Amino acid sequence: MSAKKILIAAETPVLPIDRGNRKRIWNLMKLLEQNGCDIDFLYLDTYDDADIKETREWIGEDHFYSIKNKKRSFPVFVKRKIRKVMEILHCQIAFKYFSLDERVSPELDDDLKKFFSEHHYDQVWVVCIYNSRVFISVPKGTVKVLETQNVSCVKRQEYEAVGYRNYEFALKKETEAEGLSRADAVIAIQNEEEEFFKSILPDSVKTLTIGENMPVHEPHVSPSKMVLFLGSTYVINKDGLMNFVENVLPILKEKCPEAEVVIAGSICKTIPDSPDYRKMGWVDDLDEIYREARVVINPVRHGAGLNIKMVEALSQAKPIVSVQKGMRGLKGCGASVTDDPEKFAEEITAVIRDDEKAMYMSKRAVEFMNEYEESNSRALKELLEMTV
Repeated sequence: MSAKKILIAAETPVLPIDRGNRKRIWNLMKLLEQNGCDIDFLYLDTYDDADIKETREWIGEDHFYSIKNKKRSFPVFVKRKIRKVMEILHCQIAFKYFSLDERVSPELDDDLKKFFSEHHYDQVWVVCIYNSRVFISVPKGTVKVLETQNVSCVKRQEYEAVGYRNYEFALKKETEAEGLSRADAVIAIQNEEEEFFKSILPDSVKTLTIGENMPVHEPHVSPSKMVLFLGSTYVINKDGLMNFVENVLPILKEKCPEAEVVIAGSICKTIPDSPDYRKMGWVDDLDEIYREARVVINPVRHGAGLNIKMVEALSQAKPIVSVQKGMRGLKGCGASVTDDPEKFAEEITAVIRDDEKAMYMSKRAVEFMNEYEESNSRALKELLEMTV
């Protein structure tokens, strides 16, 4: 297979990697590089507070491009203002769902046509269905690939489940199908979402799963008693963690008083201080904190897509105790999975006190990740061989 020239178009910077969507783009770019691809990055400049300096330096001036995407048509501007007021008042009687191109500047089509007249690619990868308008300007003969990151039509329900009113963007199912159909190929982040996409798409659109490839560590068991949760300020993360603190941690303290619960990541900014756990904040060396942790927990009860932090923990050969929702797309990885607070505390205790159990879970995590990464690599090679 000859080297492919790939354009990745996204409205989020890649660095710093302080949230899951950035980690996802970074991992995909590394995977493409490993397959000999020549990669350009087109930044859709959408948010005023975004800092692209690190991303530009990492990608390199010769491969980094930017197009403004900040203007909105007057009808969209009015619609968004009305929606915002309704969300504040908790009175969503209109504009509850987003339209497909709501986040697209009226000038984007012309800017993209000019860009593609000057740059030529084998494949154009667009990150997130809300940017699928980019495909309208892609020249014929170029393979159009949509990196979905998650199923958009379920996101609103996940936010409503935690009482969050400033909603993330969400589409109706038929609108999502329309956006997906703009692509020649759709990347799902996990198998269950691939099946959903297939159910709403015509056979002409290729659908496949490419998860997260990360360096896989050797099986090991930490001698510590550390129970680690690592996460961002994402509201769904906070909901799950505080549920753990309120309903599982008191049981854990009784069953296993030697356990030390450690919270790491930017989520520490949003949770109160407590003598029951230690907040570490931002961690520069993830390898070090994972190496020290005895067990990684995931109490996050809502969400779509793939929990990339769980893939990260598995690649670090860590035993995991999680709620059911937290291990979506990772069936058979060897984690202990339960939604029952008592059982959750019991499983953490067992991993802390039983070296054999901890080592078994570590070995199973490594076996799973090796199989998982082989599957991802096969799917990527199949995608890179596509022509239209």
